[in-house]
Amino acid sequence: MPRETKAYREILAQLNAAFPGRGAISLDEAASYYGCSKRTLQRDETFPVGAHNKVVLVNFARWMSAG
Repeated sequence: MPRETKAYREILAQLNAAFPGRGAISLDEAASYYGCSKRTLQRDETFPVGAHNKVVLVNFARWMSAG
């Protein structure tokens, strides 16, 4: 498996600072953090939303660093 990028690590650190002690956030929180609507994220087939519209922070950071 390839090493995570510097951008990924920085984004994950920012997400952990914004949502301390949490491994996942709601889709609404992710949309607000990213600065878009919930619908925009729902339409993106690559966006890592899981069960009950939860977004795992490490997956969110990977998604953000890939784009």
